[in-house]
Amino acid sequence: TITRNNHYVPQWYQKGFTHDRGNELCHLSYKKITLPNGEVKNFDPKKWYTPAQCFYKTDLYTTYLGSESNDDIEKKLFGDIDGTGAQAVKAFLTDDKSKWHIHFQDLFFYIDAQKIRTPKGLDWIKSHYPKLSQNQLMIEMQSIRRLHCTLWIEGIRELVSAEDSDVKFITSDHPVT
Repeated sequence: TITRNNHYVPQWYQKGFTHDRGNELCHLSYKKITLPNGEVKNFDPKKWYTPAQCFYKTDLYTTYLGSESNDDIEKKLFGDIDGTGAQAVKAFLTDDKSKWHIHFQDLFFYIDAQKIRTPKGLDWIKSHYPKLSQNQLMIEMQSIRRLHCTLWIEGIRELVSAEDSDVKFITSDHPVT
């Protein structure tokens, strides 16, 4: 069967923030209501949801060929990214530097996917290419999905010191290893 409810925040990630109350998340929905007499009342109702009920949108990643729907992006692309991302996040919650090394790149691939796969991220793409169809949007999303990784990974790796070296850094407009 096709997956229609596409979670842009994986359920495993949401579970890290659940409350003891039945593994639910608290959603605050502040509202202002103006009464007929002009008085304004503020409400901050708390609603409780399970991770399956949060951070999804129907057919967010669905592609179409005529009347046929396809969920390969949800299952195959994000399924793999979410799987390796979960392992990476768990690795960085430990003090085991060998696990950090193994999952270093996966963490950045996961974070980058999280930035681009949300409705806000997809709207950002559409703001640059407003005439994209759903299928074209999914192609564009995949083509730029590692856009931030190089900057983030290089930024992490460039935190070094030449304090104890007789020869200091050589700088150029191209990264030097």
